[in-house]
Amino acid sequence: MGFFHHKPKRPRGRTGGASISDREAQLLARISELERFIEEAPQRIRREIEDEMTTMPAPDDLDDRRRERKLRARLTRGEIRNERRYQTRSTFLLVLLLTAIAALSSWICTVLQAV
Repeated sequence: MGFFHHKPKRPRGRTGGASISDREAQLLARISELERFIEEAPQRIRREIEDEMTTMPAPDDLDDRRRERKLRARLTRGEIRNERRYQTRSTFLLVLLLTAIAALSSWICTVLQAV
């Protein structure tokens, strides 16, 4: 495909030689590079589609990670400190609850064995 193909012009000037100036040579090289890019576009697009079809999708927790990253970026240090304090308190209450359940279960077992 020669969309941008132009015949090289003869240089004007005193030399009158058949050589092309450096600027014109660079432009012609760039034009031919763009023509190759356009010619190879269908194959490149087909390869990209095939790669996309054969590539495994992202992990499920990727959205969660992004959300967490955005949240951490928005929160101030004080808010993060408060959140950690609430999590620590919740963890302590969970451990206390599990200990109480274990103690009550043990007490119920000893009472039932005594009967």
